[in-house]
Amino acid sequence: MKKCELCDSLAQTHCESDQAILCSACDAYVHSANFLAAKHSRTLLCHVCQSPTPWIGTGPMLGATLSVCNSCINNSSCTDGKGSENDQIANDDDEIIANMMKTMMAVKTAMKTMKKIK
Repeated sequence: MKKCELCDSLAQTHCESDQAILCSACDAYVHSANFLAAKHSRTLLCHVCQSPTPWIGTGPMLGATLSVCNSCINNSSCTDGKGSENDQIANDDDEIIANMMKTMMAVKTAMKTMKKIK
């Protein structure tokens, strides 16, 4: 799997302007440095095989987003030969998404409670 060029974590984005692959934390750090860096277009890497996806974003922080390349979409399974490693990544992604959903529901409940108090 591709590693972030700054911290050796799992790479998630590619910045053509910087010619760098970065994890989401380092991408946010680098691209929040100034308004010019925030304008860089970045491509999300496929969370299955880490090839470029059609998803492109700009801004200081892209946020927690998962993307899949066309090859992995068109094939029922990616042919990168990393099945068990990719299964673990997919399980980790599912856990992250589940935690995000729980947090969103808690925020929604708190907002309803605040409206009732007012």
